[in-house]
Order: sequence, then C-alpha cells, then structure tokens
Amino acid sequence: MAAASLTVIGLSSSPAQAIQPMEASQVANFQDAAEPAATGKWKIRVSFFGREGQDLPLRQGDSSFGYVHIQDRHPINDTSLNGFIDKTLDSGTYGRPQDGKVTVRYNTGSGTFRVVFTEREDDRSGDGRPVGIVTAFME
Repeated sequence: MAAASLTVIGLSSSPAQAIQPMEASQVANFQDAAEPAATGKWKIRVSFFGREGQDLPLRQGDSSFGYVHIQDRHPINDTSLNGFIDKTLDSGTYGRPQDGKVTVRYNTGSGTFRVVFTEREDDRSGDGRPVGIVTAFME
C-alpha cells in the first residue's frame, strides 16, 4: 500500500507552531479596523434586515429616532422590542415609501406592531450605513 503525501509550498508547521485562537480583544480590533464604529446617537444597538435584504440598523438615536425615541415614547423591554421588530420586518405588510420612510405593520394577534425605517444614509454616522429604524411600537 502506497503512503500519501501532501506538500504545501510556503507553509510548514510543527505541533509547537500550531495556529492559536485569537483572543476576544484581537477580534474586536479586527472588526473595528474593517468597519468604523459609530458613537453616540449613531451607535448601532442591533442590526436587522428587511424582507428584501435592506440594511436596517437600530441605532441608539435621540428624541427623534432610534432606540431612545422608541423607549421615550413607547417603552418596551429589549427582548420583546427586538422580537417584534424582527417578526414585523420578516412577515409584515410593507407600505409604499413616503418622504423617504417605509412603514411596515404586522398583526401579532394581540395588536398591530409598526416599524418605520429609512434607507437614507447620513454622513454624520461615519459608518456608511443607513439611518435605519426610526420608530417601532404597538399600535
């Protein structure tokens, strides 16, 4: 029986030279280098995707959009909020865009959940991603 041999040019490794897993801080640094991190109201809390693949981040926001706006006007715990947003974007009825915003509604069985988003980018975010979710609440 013949022995099989594999030679890879430019790669040699003994057990002592085995590849070591990266530490969490190294992974975070790599991510930061690949995509600039937004801060303040532009910080992304959760990333969602629309039914057609739209990039829809939920940003920290302020009194006019995002997480702060949602919690100030329509308080809901984070787990429920994220679940309702995800389900609405996945299975809801998308309205026609108006003033650059799209409204999506989903009947939860106990009410209708509404998500309003925009795909408009704002240079102030510094990350090249859309503003994303403006508001979300149970009607």
